[in-house]
Amino acid sequence: MHFGQPSGFAGGSSVRKSTLAELGRMHPILFLGSIVFALSLLLMSGVTARAAGRVALVLTAEDYQKLPKSSIGTKRGAEIAEALKARGFELIVSPNPSNATARASLRDFAAKAEGADLAFVVLIGHGVAWGGQTFFLATNTELGRATDLLSRALSTTNIAQIVGRAQTGGVFFFMTSPTFESPIEGLDPRPQFTSEAPKNTVAVFSSSARIPVSRIDAAGEQAAEALTKMLQQPSPSLSEAVKVASNGSMGAVFGRVDEISLAKPAPAPAAQSVASTAPQAAAAQRSEEIEGKLEAERRAREQAETRARDEQLRAERAQAEVLKAQADAKKAQADVERAQADAEKAKQEAKRVEAQAQIAATQVEGLRHVPVAAPIEDTQLGQKQRRLIQQRLRELGLYTGPIDAIMGPLTREAIMGYQKSRSAAVTGYLTPEQFDALLPNQTE
Repeated sequence: MHFGQPSGFAGGSSVRKSTLAELGRMHPILFLGSIVFALSLLLMSGVTARAAGRVALVLTAEDYQKLPKSSIGTKRGAEIAEALKARGFELIVSPNPSNATARASLRDFAAKAEGADLAFVVLIGHGVAWGGQTFFLATNTELGRATDLLSRALSTTNIAQIVGRAQTGGVFFFMTSPTFESPIEGLDPRPQFTSEAPKNTVAVFSSSARIPVSRIDAAGEQAAEALTKMLQQPSPSLSEAVKVASNGSMGAVFGRVDEISLAKPAPAPAAQSVASTAPQAAAAQRSEEIEGKLEAERRAREQAETRARDEQLRAERAQAEVLKAQADAKKAQADVERAQADAEKAKQEAKRVEAQAQIAATQVEGLRHVPVAAPIEDTQLGQKQRRLIQQRLRELGLYTGPIDAIMGPLTREAIMGYQKSRSAAVTGYLTPEQFDALLPNQTE
């Protein structure tokens, strides 16, 4: 890097040497600070040149000391790391890290991420959320209360800030759900990220509130496998990585970054003569144009396939809704028919009850207008007539007592039987009409 000379140092080397010597004698501290500042600029220049590439940190926690084993495993982390390496990433890989090891790896990564073109952090293992943050649990994590997370786990919010030091960055957390011996109040197995992500960084979680707790581990395994396969494709992209790492749309994504190809960058061209550089540059340009066209065609094809799948899903959902509506309509029709049948049955029953009521009313009304004849008193009957009554009732099989002209209980019971046989009022005393019917043409 070229710096112009300050006006105070214009002249030969002897003037510069004497001036520096004089400055050293007059202000030794200022002189030393100038030297340190210059060295710092040189070191920063070296760091910037070194960091202007792709860097990634892969932390995989599987074998926990105080918690059940994570179901994804370090093998998957190694596969993702190998795929990133093939894409030109400089890697820091830490399988089964303790809290101290994970933090040391993160510090090393922070130095590499400063000014890098692209920086990724991949976290695989148990995770919990508390206070609007999601924490990655190291293998020796032991919690007694939620606040222990601040010192015994890694905050994805802080990791996103570190990743944000690069030109573009991403944090990918493939979460599994831990089980604690004693429940800890305030912890959530689903991710939280209430802070605003850096504008050049995206934080992706394989789980979200849309996924049941019982499915968090399976979702993490599925997303990690999908990312591994995607990174092994010829021309992966950052948007594809975000999509598969978040299980389509079921996981959680915070922040947004521009579309970037994850294909391995071409190596820097070696110094060549002007004569040989021009044809190669033209060929490289044509190659880039062809590759760009192929990439555009691939993306157009993928977009068309995505649209076709979306249309198919919409058609299937519409068909399902139509079938459901038809089933509901059939059920409603059956309910209507059943209600109509019940109404008709109730109508017929009402008619029957009404007819019976009318008949009963008619009978009551008829009885109301039938004159009730006064019964014949015993004193109105002679002894002969009483004997004839007993005799006639015996002939009818109603009287079983002696023919003694005494209108006693047996005679009354026989008269009641006679009245029942004529559907007349049962009183045990004959009316004049009943007497004439029983003994026609009889006088005292």
